[in-house]
Amino acid sequence: MKRIFLAVCFLIFSVMFLCVQLNKNSSDIPSSTDPSSALIGSTVAQTEESTEAPSEPATEPEAENNPNYKFKNAAFYCVENGEMLFSYNENAKLAPASLAKILTATVAYYYSDPNDVFTVGSELDMVAPHSSLCLISKGQKITLNDLVVGLMLPSGNDAAYTIAVNVARKLTSEDLPDKEAVKFFCQLMNSFAELIEMENSNFTSPDGWDDKNQYTSASDLIKLTQCALGIEELRSIISLNQKYVVFKSGQNITWKSTNKLLDKSSKHYNEYAIGVKTGSTKKAGNCLVSAFEKDGLTYISVVCGVETSDGRYEETNKLFDSYAG
Repeated sequence: MKRIFLAVCFLIFSVMFLCVQLNKNSSDIPSSTDPSSALIGSTVAQTEESTEAPSEPATEPEAENNPNYKFKNAAFYCVENGEMLFSYNENAKLAPASLAKILTATVAYYYSDPNDVFTVGSELDMVAPHSSLCLISKGQKITLNDLVVGLMLPSGNDAAYTIAVNVARKLTSEDLPDKEAVKFFCQLMNSFAELIEMENSNFTSPDGWDDKNQYTSASDLIKLTQCALGIEELRSIISLNQKYVVFKSGQNITWKSTNKLLDKSSKHYNEYAIGVKTGSTKKAGNCLVSAFEKDGLTYISVVCGVETSDGRYEETNKLFDSYAG
């Protein structure tokens, strides 16, 4: 029943979003991984959010950069009003980096129950070197909800692959090989992206690893994030700065978010922030998808292609102050 309910919700969202956009002025219509740490008991294990790969950039020729902007692509959107308050190169292709994990989590909840228990297995061997990790291990049994925490807070590429293969096998066969399971899950990602009218996106991995055939756009990330915010479990997780988790197999861990907007000790902290996800690779630069709640309104911000990690937070907070402050 939950799957049917979600399907109806997402279809309604797609129709509503399209209607809002068609009623707006055509100029407003969007067409179409940073330091992290995982705390295990009293031990702090640090990883660097990275999804680098030696392939060609998934970007189109850019418009001339505005010297006042530190980003290459950006968008700032009010959900309730259906209004794009700011946009810059919002339809240009960009490498998603770990922003792809927003779709991975959304698709996982679409096809599975939050309390489904998944076993970590040989899919960990598919995780690329120098990946950001949530430090799960083969044989551990973890609920989907907890895996999404590991996916979204410390940006675990290991969690991305475990989610992908287990969801794929749930829908097909328990004997489906790892690579085939990941391929099947990526097909689910692209089908879902099409369902919510992400018109300039294609995904080839659940973790956003750089690949010339993997790309999205700022306007598409707005659509995806609006959809993700409609999932209660996911909305709750992405708003967390850290969370202590006990696996079904008995192990425990504390995961800390890579999103400094949520960290009260950070100079970038924003009291109105409710998520969403960081991303950084050589191709993507430093990226940040954010969401805010203020005065009864929800805002979604996308900032991509910033040279420094601090810069993405600075630019995001500038957009927030200008259009929602």
